[in-house]
Amino acid sequence: MPMRKVPVAWQTGVGGVGVSVFYTPFGTDATVELATFFNAIKTQVPSVVTWDVPGTGDVVDEASGLITGAWIGGTPATVVATGAAIYAGGTGAYVKWQTGGIVAGRRVRGRTFLCPIINTGYDAQGTIGSGTLAVFGPAATTLAGSGKLLIWHRPSGPGATDGSSHAVVGASVPDKVTSLRSRRT
Repeated sequence: MPMRKVPVAWQTGVGGVGVSVFYTPFGTDATVELATFFNAIKTQVPSVVTWDVPGTGDVVDEASGLITGAWIGGTPATVVATGAAIYAGGTGAYVKWQTGGIVAGRRVRGRTFLCPIINTGYDAQGTIGSGTLAVFGPAATTLAGSGKLLIWHRPSGPGATDGSSHAVVGASVPDKVTSLRSRRT
């Protein structure tokens, strides 16, 4: 089955450019819902961050992972974060996306990293603060509830055709700090 690949680009002050990749069923446009999600969380992310939600992208075959075409017709958007500009680069929170899928005896899940977050987004124990969780959690739940996202389980290896996609049925934001590392040297 074909699916849309929606790469949302992050522009940040430290660390440069990043990307959060989302997948949707082929005929489903989730660009408005993605822009709504980033608008909902922008107060907890430093003002040096912008997100670019594209209105075009690749069509990917879920079984093989090969690009089979392009999709056009989404509603492109640029969302600018509005949080305080004091932050720790590369650290923040993450969303856990749940599906009903099971592959090889394991549940299919996904993650979206939300890094960086503002310095007041942490609590005295060094974990994610309740105010930030109160913003991120409902935003993720609303996006999951749209019924428009998929988690893609990649094929088992080069040339394999056992990839699969699974509808997102829920989301949570754990009270845990995460960090991103760069492979650049």
